[in-house]
Amino acid sequence: MQQLSGVVVPVITPVDDEDRVDEVAFRKVLRRLIESGVHVLFVGGSAGEGPLFPLSEWLRLMEIAHDEVGGSLPLLGGVMETSSKRIVEKIKLLKQIGFEHYVVTPSFYFPLKTADEHLRLLADCKENDGGMDMIPYNLPGIVKAEIPIGVLVEAARRGWVTYCKESSANLDYFQRLVTEGREVGLKVFMGDELSMREGLKMGAAGIVPSSANFEALPFVTAYKAALAGDEATLNNGYGRILQLRENLPMASDYFVAGVKYALACIGIGSGKPVSPMSPLNAEQQAKVKRFVEEAAAVYNVTP
Repeated sequence: MQQLSGVVVPVITPVDDEDRVDEVAFRKVLRRLIESGVHVLFVGGSAGEGPLFPLSEWLRLMEIAHDEVGGSLPLLGGVMETSSKRIVEKIKLLKQIGFEHYVVTPSFYFPLKTADEHLRLLADCKENDGGMDMIPYNLPGIVKAEIPIGVLVEAARRGWVTYCKESSANLDYFQRLVTEGREVGLKVFMGDELSMREGLKMGAAGIVPSSANFEALPFVTAYKAALAGDEATLNNGYGRILQLRENLPMASDYFVAGVKYALACIGIGSGKPVSPMSPLNAEQQAKVKRFVEEAAAVYNVTP
């Protein structure tokens, strides 16, 4: 099984007016990322709006991604759902398609409250994944449940997991997880763009930035600089990362909308979020468009 590290892009999913996957635009996003120098692709996650699609369209999303990516990069599939049974159903479908890796948050709607509940969910996944690579995803801001550090460490000790994604924006939690996880072979990916520089310094196995859908180079530069111990280059890349974060994910209350609209400005997709999430308003669109025009002129960002 492919080893995972580096820049993991949570791929956005272009859709048409009926919230169906825009296959032409989606393949264009995937090809552009493959050519950009990133290391891993993650489809159907939060940035990819995976939990918002009906099962039939989620399945189509995964089939298109697997067909387009092939073996060119490791490919992760998001299986976020409201119960163990629903999650396992998606895991089995990914297995049939040919995926090797899946990403799972705590189930939502009724937030998990105890370590036993978190462990039970991971056990349910592992018992039904046919030897696939499970990647737990700590995302308390959205699913309203934080995975206890002890649960992730225990899952690694039992041989269930080798990797996890951490997007709480809590650097104390992240540092503890990296430190305690290292003892059992657990590798941690940083998903919060604001914290990526510190996360890399703390020993992150990689970073998971939604802004890389639009402009990947600063994230690749920062990751390589961290590996080389080149703090000046890391800081330079991080400066651009902050600009991207401020102008794209932070363009509105829904972080996906700005990234999607930026890609639409360079001819990729419509910029529409999956319903009922709100697109950018006219003022927000104008701001993102100005940023995209500057990026095209200064950073040579192209379709």
